[in-house]
Formats: sequence, C-alpha cells, structure tokens
Amino acid sequence: MTVEPIIIDTDPGVDDVLAIIFLLLSNEVHVKAITLTHGNTDLYNIKRNAVTLLHVMQKHRESVNSTISFQDLPVLAVGSELPLKSDSIYATYFHGSDGLGEIYKQGKYTAPPDWENQIIHQAAQEEALYDNDDPCQHKPFKTTGRDGADEILYQLKQAPPLTVSILAVGPLTNVALAYQRDPVTLSRVKRIVIMGGAVDSPGNVTSMAEFNFRADPDAADIVLSTSKGFQATPKGYRDRVSLVTEGKKAPIHVTILPLKAADNGDISVQDFEKYVKPLDTPLAVFCNSFLEHTFGVIAKFYNADTLPVYDAYAGFLLLDMIPDKGDGSTTPDFDNNWKCQYIDLHVETSEQNTLGMSYYDKRPETKKLLNGCPGSTPNNVQVITEGNGSRFRHLFMSRVFGVDINVDQQ
Repeated sequence: MTVEPIIIDTDPGVDDVLAIIFLLLSNEVHVKAITLTHGNTDLYNIKRNAVTLLHVMQKHRESVNSTISFQDLPVLAVGSELPLKSDSIYATYFHGSDGLGEIYKQGKYTAPPDWENQIIHQAAQEEALYDNDDPCQHKPFKTTGRDGADEILYQLKQAPPLTVSILAVGPLTNVALAYQRDPVTLSRVKRIVIMGGAVDSPGNVTSMAEFNFRADPDAADIVLSTSKGFQATPKGYRDRVSLVTEGKKAPIHVTILPLKAADNGDISVQDFEKYVKPLDTPLAVFCNSFLEHTFGVIAKFYNADTLPVYDAYAGFLLLDMIPDKGDGSTTPDFDNNWKCQYIDLHVETSEQNTLGMSYYDKRPETKKLLNGCPGSTPNNVQVITEGNGSRFRHLFMSRVFGVDINVDQQ
C-alpha cells in the first residue's frame, strides 16, 4: 500500500481535532507536519489544543501497546496569528473561547502543565532531538523554529515533486503565505484539499460566507488562484511534472469541500450517546470532554441532533483521493462515492457585506468568450458537490472509537 505524506494546516477546534485524530490513525497517510493558524479561536488556545491532542495520541498508543519512532512523529509548527489583511474573527460562538467547549475552564480535561514551554524548549534543541533515536527522549511531536508557512515549504522541498498533499481545514493564511514566499516550491504539492467556501448555498458565518474563507478572504482567494491553468488530464499532469522538475511555477490541483457537500459528513447524537459516551479509552475520554458541549450547541441554536464534522469529512475525502495523481485517471473510491465539478471559483475580498463569499460566473457564454483570450486563464478549482456520508460515518467511528455502527450505504 502506498502511504501518502500529508501536511495538516489547521485551527484546532472541535472538528479539526476529530480530523487530526482520524488521520493520525489512518495507515493510508503519514502526517509529516501540523501547521497551526488563527481561526476557531486565538493562537494561544490553538497551540494549547494541538499540544493536548498530541499528548492524547501518545496515551492512546500506550493503551494499545503501539510505538512510533521519533522520526515518524509530526512536526508541530506555529503559524499565522492574524489574517493577511482583514480583521480577525473567531468561531468561539460555536467552539467556545478555548476552541473545545471550555474544557479547561470547566475542568473537563487538563492540558499538560508545561504545554507552552514544551514548544519553546524543544525548538531550542531541535537538531539534537532530530538526531536522538532514544525512545525515552521521544515526545508526542517534533518542534521547529520555522513558522507554519515555512514548514509547509520545507516539507515540500524535502519530498519528491507531486507526492505531498495538504489538508487545509482552517483559514488559509499559512498556505497563502507559503505561496507568496515561494510559489515554485508550493507548486511541488500534489494537491491541496480545503474545507471551505459556500458554493451555491448560504454561508454559515454570514449570509454569503463560510467561516474559513471569511476568516481570511484574501488568503482564500490567493490559494484558489493557484489552480489557474490546472488540467486534470494526462497531458496536464505531464506538464506539471515538467515544470516543477525544471524549478518553475506550475498550476496546483486545488480541491474544496464546501458547506453544502460537507453537511453530509456528520455524527448523530444517538450514535454519540450509544457508542462513544460509555467508552473510557484515552481518545473517547478526551473527545467526550468537548463533544457533549458541542451537541448541546447544535441542539440549542440549530434544533438539530446531528453534528457536521466538516474537517474530518475533508480528511475522509483526502483518503479517497490518494490514488489520483491529478491526471483524470480512474479512482474507484473517489469515483464511486463523490461528485464534483471544476469551476473558475473566486473569493470576494473587498465588499464588506459579501466579504469571504465564494463566487463564479454562471453565464454559459463567458467560458466561450474567454477561451483563447490572452491573459484570461481562469481558475480551475475542483469543487465537491456530493459525497457518501454513511460510508464516512462507518469508517470514522470504527477507526477513531473502535465501534461498528449500522449504516445504510447511500
């Protein structure tokens, strides 16, 4: 089995944490780095949640008598504290002020007492830690002096071209900065899978905008623009390989899972109460500490009994896309379970009332008029329109909590 190296760019709130756990437990991928960004809460809480989560993963490994070499641990890189240009917004109304439903303030879970010092201390000894293969010295993550954007570029430089994928499930500031600093190196990415955008649907933070795009609209527009000229064909793939091999900038395969399609990736309160809440495994104890609060928010504000876990669903999408090189070849898991369209998608960056809105020109004649016009190369973003939520629920619950739920395949 081919194991795909990935970078997770994230703002650890509820569904981000579930996505990271899911992918760290997935043998199909090797999480090389986790880059942190502002978003669901401020960067202080983002860092605390990430360190706490990685310690939980260490407890999980100990509970199942599993080991991992120091070199295989993910790098934890601290990224952007602020958007590129716009004012900061947070999703604390949903995730709580700490990003995880006030678990620390309410005593539901405790972060490692020295969590912040761990990052600083390890960064000062990075080279020695990298060279040390003594398991007694292992920590649940590796640290770096590089910021989030530079860590993305570093990982891409270390790997063969078009082999590392990025899963971006927060505001896209780090990814946009990486492109601004070194577009040639970012072109080495296999694909960027993004949870974000409201395409042909209302937003969730304003009437027009989805949260991740609204939290840094300029970054979102920059990242979508990297798809300009991308073609999911054998020739398109060969051209990308040639360009990056020659050290030139190439079109990037950008895939987004927007709100309308992401809503199908959910967990029901019934399944949570029946299967997860009674468990006492390290993962379940941690997840229970914030999921009960989150289901309460869903019930109170949305009168719903299902929790969309957008970011974990985006991780599931990435797994199904692994065999696809971006050349249009047949990929059974993706082809049988997902639907998509390629469109010239953009993000509004100036008008306050529509800031962060995803938009594209729906006039059929526009594409014909632009074809062949100098300087008119459109963005070519792969937009997911439908997925298999039942299949996701089965795999997610099995992989993360070790329970087999009965679901009807869609």
